[in-house]
Amino acid sequence: REAKNIIVLTGAGVSVSCGIPDFRSANGIYSRMDKYPLDDPQQMFDIEYFRYCPEIFFSFAKEIYPSNFKPSPSHAFIRLLEEKGRLLRNYTQNIDTLEQSAGIERVLQCHGSFATARCIKCQHVVPGDEIKEDIFAEDDEDDEDDDMDGILKPDIVFFGENLPSEFDDRLAADREQVDLLIVMGTSLKVAPVSGIM
Repeated sequence: REAKNIIVLTGAGVSVSCGIPDFRSANGIYSRMDKYPLDDPQQMFDIEYFRYCPEIFFSFAKEIYPSNFKPSPSHAFIRLLEEKGRLLRNYTQNIDTLEQSAGIERVLQCHGSFATARCIKCQHVVPGDEIKEDIFAEDDEDDEDDDMDGILKPDIVFFGENLPSEFDDRLAADREQVDLLIVMGTSLKVAPVSGIM
């Protein structure tokens, strides 16, 4: 009741009730990778594999694209903390943008999101909606931007990429202020978010 600077750390479990699969459970995303030519399910989110064969990711991305999902009661709880002036920050491992849909403003998407996309060659950033049509296209064409010499990739942090610099900067500042940490929907198995505690 006295906590005034609460950090909420969220993972895929807070979005499962919305219809978005988690990654590691028996029915999770990794369990569905058999239909793709991958040596390991994590290759789907490996930056080098994406550069080599982006069409594999784009054929899969429609399964996790956040357009048809609504926030969960967990998201509403975090929004309530923010409305009451008690939320220091919501660090989320999720890429689904449901925090924004719920109206949470003090959120840091540790692993990026579909909210924006960027050219993998020139780093030009565009709103994520600009690649939505390509993600849902029936053909397997690469999502190349006509104005750039590269492929647009959602701003999701893939294996082999660094977390946004904002993560370390915010975390360092927030550690000085936090008086309560709430962990929801994550097993804390993925570094470096697992090291927040």
